[in-house]
Amino acid sequence: MHSGAGAGQNGPTGTKSSRTGPDRTEGSIPAPGGDERILTSREARAFLRIGRTKLHDLTRRQVVPAYRIGEGKTSSLRYLRSDLLGWLVRQRVSW
Repeated sequence: MHSGAGAGQNGPTGTKSSRTGPDRTEGSIPAPGGDERILTSREARAFLRIGRTKLHDLTRRQVVPAYRIGEGKTSSLRYLRSDLLGWLVRQRVSW
């Protein structure tokens, strides 16, 4: 585990305990591991440690799932952290 910000928030099972806030809404679908954080494009790029062009390409080709906020092609995109983590895990290289 890491000792960065947010350490100590997980209970013994590794799930968030009594978490409420703007990123958790009633009726939301629970993500594996209990992490339902919604990320902006900038946050998604930082999480994956990739550039803007790469994230745009992966999103455009529907390799990573994105969610549109608003209408039209210029509307904002959001990403579920659990979706990005799942995609990243599937990209594991086996030698």
